[in-house]
Amino acid sequence: MGPLTSNDIIKRAKMLGFERCAILPASISLDDRPSLERWLAEKRHGVMDYLERGPSRTSTTPIHAPARALVVVAKNYKRPLDLLPGGLRIARYAHNLDYHDVLRERLEALARFIHEHSGSQVDARAITDSAPLLERALAKHAGLGWIGKNTMLIDQQLGSFFLLAELLVDLELEPTHPAPANDRCGRCASCIDACPTGAITSPHVLDARRCISYLTIELKGPIPHDLRPLIGDYLFGCDICQDVCPWNRKAPDTEDEDFLTREVYKQLSPQDLLSLTRRDFNKLFSGSPIQRTRRQGLLRNAAVVIGNLADPDDIPLLRRRLAVELEPLVRGHIAWALSRIDHPEALAALELANTHEPDAYVQEELWLALERHPRQTAESLLQLQRAKQPGTFFSDQA
Repeated sequence: MGPLTSNDIIKRAKMLGFERCAILPASISLDDRPSLERWLAEKRHGVMDYLERGPSRTSTTPIHAPARALVVVAKNYKRPLDLLPGGLRIARYAHNLDYHDVLRERLEALARFIHEHSGSQVDARAITDSAPLLERALAKHAGLGWIGKNTMLIDQQLGSFFLLAELLVDLELEPTHPAPANDRCGRCASCIDACPTGAITSPHVLDARRCISYLTIELKGPIPHDLRPLIGDYLFGCDICQDVCPWNRKAPDTEDEDFLTREVYKQLSPQDLLSLTRRDFNKLFSGSPIQRTRRQGLLRNAAVVIGNLADPDDIPLLRRRLAVELEPLVRGHIAWALSRIDHPEALAALELANTHEPDAYVQEELWLALERHPRQTAESLLQLQRAKQPGTFFSDQA
């Protein structure tokens, strides 16, 4: 058996299900530091404070000893649709197992292969969003694609529906790509034009605070009122900027069983989710990325989706859940959903809830819902304003 080569590692990575694999020296220097520091200084990362921690994200040399090489892999997760038959619209990467677990297991298998074929014990560390690395910048320098105007990495054949992960290896390996991939977006601005919340503020600049994925996953508190209508029916994450990208038109769907849509998700509706118990939530979404929102976050999102649908048939459900739901965050968004339905029963449900709501945040949501309800009369509005206590519980800033 000859010495282990970079080609051997790439072949094994593809056998393990990775569509792309490239190798970089650990000593590589990145030129992405100034733009990241500026983005952080402008607070465009919102509540994602973890992005400020760790020196590697803002270091020109992102990898430190004992690693000598970096294996970068890409995994296709593309599905035909993000809107499922029952009415759930879920970002495609979340249709099945948590990719962190899937990719880590496969990277560990790749590490074992390297141990077995290198002739010596080699230290290796699998990374799946678990270290402060500029993954897209590293993948770009590895030749796996260019960073598009929507800030996603794009490959000519795979498009952008793929996940990145890395394996740090304490072994000298031959780099596989001498230069970064060329930018092929040209004059296209489809992703910028299509974003409903205006989160892509300029080419290659994303304001996370306005991104639907951030609002429905990362943000743990109330969703700003002005952005709720713009979320539409997106329950968990968003693929809009990828759906409109020309490079994804002919990109292949995945055939990997770990990324195929769970059958149980196909029959669920936002209305079903609004009644989930904690036990039901854990059972349905065990091992899924959707667990990241926790029950209260997912039900908050479901209430926003139902509010945007504005179907009077949902009033009985909303009224019942407003009365019995224990989480104030969820009750507050149910109140908002009722304010979107132009029907007297929706207004009556809000008025009833307003007489006995104990939580200050939910009281604020109820007052705003009553003030904004289309069936509200001038006389009732005046009475409400007189009864309302001064002060605001929450801010509309993410």
